[in-house]
Amino acid sequence: MSHDHPAAPLTTYRLTFIPDYRLIFLNDQDNDAGPGASGVLNEAAQDVAASDGYTLVITVAQDLLPVGVTVTISDTEPHPAPGVPQLRLECPSGQLALGSPTGGGIPIHLVPGTYAATVEHHGRDTAATRRQEILHQYTSPDDLEALRNATPPTEQYTITMWRTGDIDDTEDDD
Repeated sequence: MSHDHPAAPLTTYRLTFIPDYRLIFLNDQDNDAGPGASGVLNEAAQDVAASDGYTLVITVAQDLLPVGVTVTISDTEPHPAPGVPQLRLECPSGQLALGSPTGGGIPIHLVPGTYAATVEHHGRDTAATRRQEILHQYTSPDDLEALRNATPPTEQYTITMWRTGDIDDTEDDD
């Protein structure tokens, strides 16, 4: 008997943090910013998420409260909501770093290669509204810290990745 069920994820990673500069980065631990780093930042500012093939960048709506990020590694292509773009990310070392551009994230272990990824989100508008409320209500750093510790993430991102092949290591030696 055949059933049309989606494949179970191979592994899932979760991170809750307040991203520096309102940015979440996902990149191979051995890759520096790629040649299109400034372009990918501009693209992510417009589209929420973008990738130059070396770094996947997500812009978050606020920088006062925790943000939740879930990364799921799957063995098959998912069925994202309509309009969710498919991004590309190289991982030659098999070790990704998820976090802020200034560090402080978590490692993600996977098979070296090229991956496709989708980024879905919810809670961005609510989080942006909540940020404005907080800026008007809380003036003490202690109050803000207590609020951060007591507030579950409203703003959430789900990155789903699946391996699409090996990395093309051909280079022109001319």
